[in-house]
Amino acid sequence: MNFPVEVLPSVDTIDINEINQKVPELKLTIDNLKSEILQYTDNVYIKYSSMSRPKKNRELLNTAQNIEEEIKHLIQNAENVTKTDLCKAKEKLTEHTKKLDTIDFTLKILSNICKINEKLNEFTTCLQANQFYKCRKILSCLEYIISEIPDDEKLLIIDQHQFTIYERYKLLLNKIRHCFQEKVVTKSEDNSASIRIYSDIYPLDQALLAMFYNESSVFTLSEFAGFLWKNFFVPIVDSVVEVKVDANDTFSTLYLSNINLNKKSTYKEVFSQLILVLEFLKNNFNFPLTDLEATLTTVEYIGLDIQDNLSELIIKHCLVDTIPSTVEGLQNYKVVIQDTNKLELVLRETKIFSAETASLLEYANNIDFHFINKKCQDYTLHSQQIMKKDLHDVLEVGEPYDPENSMVAELEQFSQYSISKSVIELLDYCEKILQQAVNGSDMSAGRLLVTCQNILRSYTTFVPEYHNKLLKTIPQQVALFHNNCLYISHYLSKWNAKYVLKMPSTLDLPSKGFDREISILKSVGSDIFGSYVKSQIKQIHEIMKYSGLDGVMLEGDLKPVTEKCIRQCLRQQELLKTVWHKILPYRIYNETIGIILNTLCTCLITPIINFEDISSKSAEQLVDIIKMIISRGPKLFTDPKEVSLYVKFWYKLNELNFVLGASLVDINDRWADGKGPLALQFKPVELKSLIRALFQNTDRRAAILVKIQE
Repeated sequence: MNFPVEVLPSVDTIDINEINQKVPELKLTIDNLKSEILQYTDNVYIKYSSMSRPKKNRELLNTAQNIEEEIKHLIQNAENVTKTDLCKAKEKLTEHTKKLDTIDFTLKILSNICKINEKLNEFTTCLQANQFYKCRKILSCLEYIISEIPDDEKLLIIDQHQFTIYERYKLLLNKIRHCFQEKVVTKSEDNSASIRIYSDIYPLDQALLAMFYNESSVFTLSEFAGFLWKNFFVPIVDSVVEVKVDANDTFSTLYLSNINLNKKSTYKEVFSQLILVLEFLKNNFNFPLTDLEATLTTVEYIGLDIQDNLSELIIKHCLVDTIPSTVEGLQNYKVVIQDTNKLELVLRETKIFSAETASLLEYANNIDFHFINKKCQDYTLHSQQIMKKDLHDVLEVGEPYDPENSMVAELEQFSQYSISKSVIELLDYCEKILQQAVNGSDMSAGRLLVTCQNILRSYTTFVPEYHNKLLKTIPQQVALFHNNCLYISHYLSKWNAKYVLKMPSTLDLPSKGFDREISILKSVGSDIFGSYVKSQIKQIHEIMKYSGLDGVMLEGDLKPVTEKCIRQCLRQQELLKTVWHKILPYRIYNETIGIILNTLCTCLITPIINFEDISSKSAEQLVDIIKMIISRGPKLFTDPKEVSLYVKFWYKLNELNFVLGASLVDINDRWADGKGPLALQFKPVELKSLIRALFQNTDRRAAILVKIQE
């Protein structure tokens, strides 16, 4: 039927009764149309998933559009009628006008459903023709249509349509990826890699436009950029490779073969191979990613992904190796600058590099700065080679120690002792660096001074780490390291005046010069040596644990282990004398040996004083043991007569030896009412304890004990 003619009369002939009659008929017609559209959509997209009936959907859409147009006319005519003074019909007309608004809203939703069906039909046609970009636009349009439908008015069929659109989107992405993989073939093996790009770009160009449509990033292109980075750019810069291009009418292929992974190519080879890769991409993979005039290209997109890393890779792994270490090399560096400029031009022309990318040429042009940095790195590396040399290759320095003028000997000149020859070599090397600093520019002077400071400071960390095992086990090594630190710190105090104060006047120098390095050297040298001395003291305590002097009584013969432990401790110290006597300074050597020997004296005196009972036989044996210490102990020192200066309990040990072999009368005389030698070394309680342990309880012992008072 002719719907507009039969359902609605013309505007000229319409009256109130006709409006009241036609609105219910129109509502029934819309309900039927709704049912038909939903049934069609359900059959085509849900139950059967068929896309072969676009003609029927187009008919439904045309019908909906015709009805929509007639509803507009009817609403307009109804409004014209209500403007007349027809009071009786006004209420009924108002009711039908509201119904027409509802019918119109429903019709718009039904029209959108038909439009969705129409777009889905169009999507299928475009996808079959590989028009990927148009497919992507259609999907975007479908998303917009659905978004315009209010959430509270969405039918179940809309949800089903959303799922259908999602499925179409996945189908499109799969076809795009498959197209990319067909046209751009990448291959990577253990020692080679290749990229093959086909000359016939359709539908790759469509696929790329579709990939980037309404997107800020494209996974497939980012993945390709990652392949380039890992299999081409990094190997070219970091190893020896061969790169070549093979082209024919069908495709072009970029090949890379690894020659030597453990060696680098010259910077010229690296630059030429990078340019070859860039030219290949420019000629074979430079496609637009949008349909705008100022479009982003695939090569530019790859550049956005890798430009910062590529700039850093070329600078740190290639250009840095071109920095010369000689003045002659510095003068010839202009060739490197020219070659770097050529490479950067290609990088920027292909748009792999953007305006914000760190400039290779700027780095190369800043050669003076890099040159001095390279020199300083070389200085540091060479200084470490010196520090690796054997510490026990020694020589003597300083003047013989003068006991009568020890203050002068310690402060104004070195007491005679040994240092490692490598220290002299290191100081000479550092002095040459400082001489360059004094005569250099402001930039180089400051950099050279800081390098020298770092080298000397690193002595306290690098040497202990490199010679770690020897410094923990060999006493000679510990003493030499201690001396080396003292010797270096002494020279640094002279360098403050000799070099630091003569630096360029415009240079902002640390006011304290080498004071920090002096403090660190003295502290670390002393700490490491002190730790070793503590280990020796601990060892004496460990040995004396098994000496048999840990009880409360000494009855009968003394255990053989007692003398054995004392001898072992003395041998330990005699070994230290052998390796330290000519190495350490006079005062430090004697003070150190004195501390260790005093530990042995303490380990012997303390338990003997605490014994409750000592047999006469044991006392005699203890006297022999103490005499062995008194005999061998002084020989440990540079001057045996000075043993008492460095061993705190030396006199106490001698007095103990006297008490163990003396009579009560002799002890009483040597106490001398608290004024004799015994009173200087023993407290009354200690002497009383000894007397009780050595002598039986008699009136004479009691009388002497009474005399021994504080």
